[in-house]
Amino acid sequence: MNQVRVGELVECLAVSGPSNERLQKLKRISKRDWEALLPWMDLSGIALPLWDSVQRAGAEGILPPQIRAVFEMKLENHRQRVTDMALEFDSLNRQFQHAGIDCVVWKGFALIPDYCPDPCLRLSYDYDYLVSRNDWDKSRTMLEGSGYILKPDPDTQVHLTFVLRHGVPRQSISAVGLYAPALPRKVELHLSPWDEAASHIPLSVPAGTLDRKVRRMWRGMSFDSLGELDTFVFQMIHAFQHILHNWCRLGWLREIAYFLERRSTDRQFWNSLDDYLGSDGLLKEVVALVVSLAARLFHATLSPPVERQMRGAMRRPVALWVEHYGLSSALNNFSENKYSLFLYREFVREEAYWQEIRRCRLLPLHRPNRIADAAPAAPFVLLPESWKQGWYVVQRLIHHTVSGAGYAWESARWQRMRRLCVDRVLR
Repeated sequence: MNQVRVGELVECLAVSGPSNERLQKLKRISKRDWEALLPWMDLSGIALPLWDSVQRAGAEGILPPQIRAVFEMKLENHRQRVTDMALEFDSLNRQFQHAGIDCVVWKGFALIPDYCPDPCLRLSYDYDYLVSRNDWDKSRTMLEGSGYILKPDPDTQVHLTFVLRHGVPRQSISAVGLYAPALPRKVELHLSPWDEAASHIPLSVPAGTLDRKVRRMWRGMSFDSLGELDTFVFQMIHAFQHILHNWCRLGWLREIAYFLERRSTDRQFWNSLDDYLGSDGLLKEVVALVVSLAARLFHATLSPPVERQMRGAMRRPVALWVEHYGLSSALNNFSENKYSLFLYREFVREEAYWQEIRRCRLLPLHRPNRIADAAPAAPFVLLPESWKQGWYVVQRLIHHTVSGAGYAWESARWQRMRRLCVDRVLR
């Protein structure tokens, strides 16, 4: 991946300042480079926001005609997908309401417009609901009675994933990447945004979330969602969890930056957030970490008091990780290396837990996931499914071997940097 070009694309998605001058950098990108970058843009969730920025600036002419056509095709397919999802979303909400289940919508359509102005600009694959423990079993029964089947996941006790039993046949999406209308969707039920037992990090999630739910209207649909502060903090927890597990979509951080920019001068929000977090230093640090990453990457404006507040909430090693590894790793969705383990170690208190986490992350012994159908190269599409899966497994083995070696090589450097920054504080 051409890191210079990647950096230029991210610069074009800054949430503050004029965009026209930044967009002119896109002239330097050749058609061949665009074709190499498009799969990364799809996985990062920034393809459609970038195209939207180009269109708003009236700068479509700076892209090669073939690339403009690809963006238009992606957007058109995704519009149809969002239309279909909105209908399914409304049906699900009505079923939860009819069953008297105490729940709220988390993420997805509930993030519009605070985190993204248009649902057609963000990748959507599932519907997330935060459900009360009392209605946990009732929710499962309701979904199974509506034709959804449970996908077992032994690694967590705080969420369940369901898929339609008889969904639309999966179409070929080699031409449109992750935007195909028929790409299967999931329904996820959550007891909490954080799984302490699985992560071994004692992060305290504020209680009483469902008591603070708000009623929202969107496109004529009515549903319960999290309150503003709960939504914000849950987005921080969601991003943090994915960073620790080496997969945090760059587009999620851009959505957070979009929110930050629009709350940059809202002193009441930041004061309320401070009261909401209280004296929980660990949760404050998680919020500060994600805010710092999102704001730095996409140039969101933070007032001097908020910037000092975020900086003061992070321990020196955590701030050091953001500077040396976080910003660069984010450009590849934290998936190209295992440097997130350096951050993970800062939050795990028990040495025995940490040794087990590191072993599992460096040498994963579980069966690899099924291959994703995200815009494979044309010759690859023609291979039999078994060959595709076999090649995918080989690629994952190579990835873990190379990134594990990179982690081991970098560990000594990280420990030196960490020791120096801690020594400065002690002096």
